[in-house]
Amino acid sequence: MLFRMATHPVSGRVYVTNTEAKNLTRFEGPGTTGGSTVQGNLHQARITVLDGDAVLPRHLNKHIYYAVTPAPAGTRDHSLATPTDLTFSPDGSTLFVAAFGSSRIGRFNTADLDDDSFDPTVASADYITVSGGGPAGLALSAGGDRRFVLTRFDNGISMIDATSGGELSHQALPSPEPAHVVDGRRFLYDANLTSSNGEASCAACHVFGDLDALSWDLGNP
Repeated sequence: MLFRMATHPVSGRVYVTNTEAKNLTRFEGPGTTGGSTVQGNLHQARITVLDGDAVLPRHLNKHIYYAVTPAPAGTRDHSLATPTDLTFSPDGSTLFVAAFGSSRIGRFNTADLDDDSFDPTVASADYITVSGGGPAGLALSAGGDRRFVLTRFDNGISMIDATSGGELSHQALPSPEPAHVVDGRRFLYDANLTSSNGEASCAACHVFGDLDALSWDLGNP
């Protein structure tokens, strides 16, 4: 499932936020019947680098050991779920990605993404938590010192210091949505709430409340 793309301001490479569904594997619960399962590994959150003819997928959560369920404590502290919008620093050295299901902004050294050398357990120290939840959009100020984040869990905007990563302010936007819709949104999207590894939520398959248009074999019966 593809979400957004951005072009590097220097190299011209294209970076795409996407997820890779594991629907070709039969879902057999714990795997005792068919010998295989997608339990704990429904889909993987990725950024794919397009460099000329090369298509280079980068799994953002390669620290997850899917064979162990529930995931060990602390696993989701390093995870990013449902990557959506992305922007670069003015010089292209840093890539910022909004992780809708994690209430975080991932911050990566672009060169580490290019050669897939990043370690999520280390990179997560630079992730930016936004108070509103459900970051869906990113914008950079003209001077490059501020980032603005649209947070869909509460329909607000956070202002982030682009250097320190600190949240400077958060402003709610007018919204016609009733409280039960706003309060219920995180139960579909918040991977920290609904999965031990911090990558999966109901929205993994029901993308933004819809369907992923993929065929899943759920096993017996």
